[in-house]
Amino acid sequence: MSRFPKVIGALAATSALLVGTAACADESAGPSDGSSAATTDTLSISATGVDSLPFMAILQAGIDKGWFDEEGLTVDLYSGGGGGNTLRVVTSGDADMAIAGNTSVILAAQQPDSNLTVIAPWFQVNDFSWISPPGRTIDGATLGFSSAGSSTELLVKGLERELGQGVRAQAVGGMGDNWTAAKADQITAGWAMQPFIAEKQATENAEILVNSRDVLGDLPADLVAVNTEYAEANPDNVKAFFRVADRLNEWVVANPDEAAAEIGPLVGVTPEVMRSALNDSPDLAKGYSLTVDPEGLNNLSELMVAAGQIDEPVDWATVLDQQYLPEDARATF
Repeated sequence: MSRFPKVIGALAATSALLVGTAACADESAGPSDGSSAATTDTLSISATGVDSLPFMAILQAGIDKGWFDEEGLTVDLYSGGGGGNTLRVVTSGDADMAIAGNTSVILAAQQPDSNLTVIAPWFQVNDFSWISPPGRTIDGATLGFSSAGSSTELLVKGLERELGQGVRAQAVGGMGDNWTAAKADQITAGWAMQPFIAEKQATENAEILVNSRDVLGDLPADLVAVNTEYAEANPDNVKAFFRVADRLNEWVVANPDEAAAEIGPLVGVTPEVMRSALNDSPDLAKGYSLTVDPEGLNNLSELMVAAGQIDEPVDWATVLDQQYLPEDARATF
């Protein structure tokens, strides 16, 4: 059983927010009243994949190390169900911050009265690959993705356009479901990220059929958004969060072996597998960094336009509220 409590979609909320018609069928609840958030020393975070993705699990490591406590901040960390499920509790005020899939955050923030303030990209290296059993080729390949409107659908549509060769996409589900479908020859290859890739390479001879970074370039895996009322009432808490996040990123880059030993158990793999995953990450220092990468954000925007998820490019200068980030991490657009 995961050590992280699951955020249930039925958390109390009284008004619905549509996260994005074409992109996500989830409904997000808005604040039940117009009151401002109270001042507090607690930050509640809903994040996708805290029990499976190392760049999310570092937050639990920060809690365990007491680094948030050192900043006078009590952090409650929950594992959201992905996309709109992760965001729902933030738009409603049941959680204060969301770290969720890039497309879901943009689509949610574009809705009227979303009550979301987008602050920063999170893990800005394209770590998505499509893995398969040995011996398969990209010609005529069927590539699995998670669900409509997801980051993986965005990428697989880009791969379809760029690779040609009869490549097509099929919705399957999570990484485990994709790997099962690939082994059963229902799809050619399924999407995966580290450390899932390293584990399946070590235990089941998985091969990387296509690395999306090689084809599509970098983009952030996730975006950080905060409940607007919470941020206005507690700006110092949000700044403190990013100070600790910066410290955690620097720790991973400077001490990958130590980080692997601590993060591996949090994501259900051995320290050895986690060490291999960090070693195989395409650019550890870029991925584990708060420094905003305008090129990656613009790439995300262009891919969303090409996929028909948005009608026009994102104006990052107005969408991204960087005032809570360390000054040396901010970018000019």
